[in-house]
Amino acid sequence: MSGRLCALLVAAGVAAGTSGCVGSTYYTPQVVARGELTLRYDGGYEMVAGGRTVARSLPWRGLAEHVRCVPEAALQAREASHSGRSAIALSVIGALFAGAGIAVGATGAIVEYGVRPPETEARASSLLPWLGAGVGSLLVGALFAGLGRLHRNRANGHAVDAMNYYNDAVGSLGATCGDLAYPAPAGSAEQPAPAGQQTQ
Repeated sequence: MSGRLCALLVAAGVAAGTSGCVGSTYYTPQVVARGELTLRYDGGYEMVAGGRTVARSLPWRGLAEHVRCVPEAALQAREASHSGRSAIALSVIGALFAGAGIAVGATGAIVEYGVRPPETEARASSLLPWLGAGVGSLLVGALFAGLGRLHRNRANGHAVDAMNYYNDAVGSLGATCGDLAYPAPAGSAEQPAPAGQQTQ
């Protein structure tokens, strides 16, 4: 019983630990407007403008300030930050409950199989409360972890919406909220006459 329980807990821990191991993006767009935001991933989402990181997930701190001149983008950025902070808090609570569940189950196994004498007939039945408390704590931890994942996805979605609103209104046109000077469209300036030709 205890061997199978330990194997199960180890497998769950390995699965939880490797679930966050994902890849990274390796190509950075080379042709972007002066104030345009782009998104990349390196262990977490990052928004970049002008060669510098503006904000990271989670909790997208700094994004609302960067897109402040576009009301829709600023609103989405604030929602991203709020959801990101909620995701962090819920994930921490979930991890604490999960850790407590594993600790309770392990403590019960040690007490019942390592401390009590082998001839105790009620050893198996007395282990059930320990296991019940451990499994219950693990389930509560899984619930909080699921809620944290939900808020993390919401935060990233709001952040991408903020980026798109901002780029449509300001960034892709070559301006920033700190400098709303829009460059002239390419080819709009009068071209000088070729050498050897006179203008009429």
